[in-house]
Amino acid sequence: MSGTPEYEIPIDAGRPPAEPDGRYRCPVKVERILVPTDLTNESHRAIEFGLALAKPLGAHLILLHVYQDPAYAVEYVLGPYDSDRAQQARAYFEKTLKATAEDVRKEYADCDIEFRDGVPCEQIVNAAKERDIDLIIISTHHYNWLTRLACGCDAEHILRNMPCPILILHAGTSPGTSI
Repeated sequence: MSGTPEYEIPIDAGRPPAEPDGRYRCPVKVERILVPTDLTNESHRAIEFGLALAKPLGAHLILLHVYQDPAYAVEYVLGPYDSDRAQQARAYFEKTLKATAEDVRKEYADCDIEFRDGVPCEQIVNAAKERDIDLIIISTHHYNWLTRLACGCDAEHILRNMPCPILILHAGTSPGTSI
């Protein structure tokens, strides 16, 4: 009898079979990445992470902005509702989303945008379900306690209702920093 045990386990046990070039296959496929953005600096970091993941995975990147009419938002409390101003704001955000997507497409062509109206956390969940999203990348913000109390936390609501994995970035996180 040799000095080796009968139950010897191969070194690569539990790993998927190697590709011909020696790389191991990843059993998880990420084909569609959704990045909800409110077009702030924090959400631009989420777009950077989306790009950093979509490129090597060959995933379709979708940038989503949800416009919430100020008549139903906290801003309404601050003054009278002006529908012309709301339409101008909506047009501004739609134009800004398109410009952001054009910048992203310079680095990665497989990028789409979607512009929706409604409550952001609800529309993000709806978009993920309708588009069969594999991963959502969303950023948090430094809200004060009053804003959080009045608006709630979108990331928390999304986390509880989402049908797919979510990567939540803390405010101030960028692709070059550790999370």
